[in-house]
Amino acid sequence: MRPGILFRYITWRTMTAAGALFAILASLIFLIDLIESLRFAGKVEAGFAFALRLTLMRTPGLAQALAPFIFLFGAIWMFTQLNRRSEISVMRSAGLSVWRLIGPAALVAGVAGVLIVAIVDPLSARMMAFGEQMKNDIRGKRSNVVRLFEDGLWLRQRAPNSILILNAKSFDEANDQLSGVTVWRLDERASLLERVDAPQASLSEQQLSLRDAQVTATGERLNHRAPIYKIETNLSSADLRERVTPPESISLWDLPRFIELAEAAGLPTVRYHIRFHDLCSMPLKLVAMVLIAGLFSLKPMRTGGAFRLLLSSIVAGFLLYMISEISTALGEAGSAPVALAAWTPALVATMIAIAGLLQFEDG
Repeated sequence: MRPGILFRYITWRTMTAAGALFAILASLIFLIDLIESLRFAGKVEAGFAFALRLTLMRTPGLAQALAPFIFLFGAIWMFTQLNRRSEISVMRSAGLSVWRLIGPAALVAGVAGVLIVAIVDPLSARMMAFGEQMKNDIRGKRSNVVRLFEDGLWLRQRAPNSILILNAKSFDEANDQLSGVTVWRLDERASLLERVDAPQASLSEQQLSLRDAQVTATGERLNHRAPIYKIETNLSSADLRERVTPPESISLWDLPRFIELAEAAGLPTVRYHIRFHDLCSMPLKLVAMVLIAGLFSLKPMRTGGAFRLLLSSIVAGFLLYMISEISTALGEAGSAPVALAAWTPALVATMIAIAGLLQFEDG
């Protein structure tokens, strides 16, 4: 068989296997998430159309998270089928190395990883963000909305009998303090009641305490100063961290700018750094899955081999998931460099697979 024909054959089989598994898993995710969306729709008295739209917005992002496992099990299934029909044995007897057999599948995985990061992820991130907005809108849960811009962080909160709009240049997470604060307090009709400017403010006991505040109330010609000016709020420092756009709804192209703004505002950025490096490592991670699949499924099948192969692949997938979760936890806790924590699963999987395939090739 000529090299070009073999390359196209394995490439097509890999694409077919990965595509079929993706369709199956995406359908299962869609059905499961649709059930969950119907439960949510029932609580907020929304209809089936809302639940369906919400599920359609969420499914691409949820399915994307399973890409490594799709290529792991898809490649195992593809190589196993070639092995059962003795095609692997024929190719090996013709003098083809294991790298010639795995190369086309690994190339497909690498290209798919690049496409996921460059095209699919930005779309799924936007859809995921829109889905979360849909949920918040229908629940009326728009009391705390945090956004980051070049002039600091902005927060909109619905307080008792009023609406607060807050702008702060930076946030000191260790002391729960805001710097360069301006607060606009509006009534329920969005008419301005007062404006408060302060160099510093602190959050405690459901109160925003502004120090050395300059207060400008509607109808007053002169401003007045207050050493401490308190505004009732249900805002907490956790809101400033958790109400910011979640990493899953930001694409790779927008993450560097967002991280820059968050760091300037004093907000924690570890999760966003991990998300950035995790996306960058996606192509290598998918290639590693194909290499591991070849390690498990290129050997001749014996009696009971299918069951052992299935068990081994499940164990490998579980171990890779555990390594990923542990490294992410270490990165978020600051116990390991963020880049190393995000790249470790892909690097470990690649090195183990290459070592095993070298041993298999040498006999």
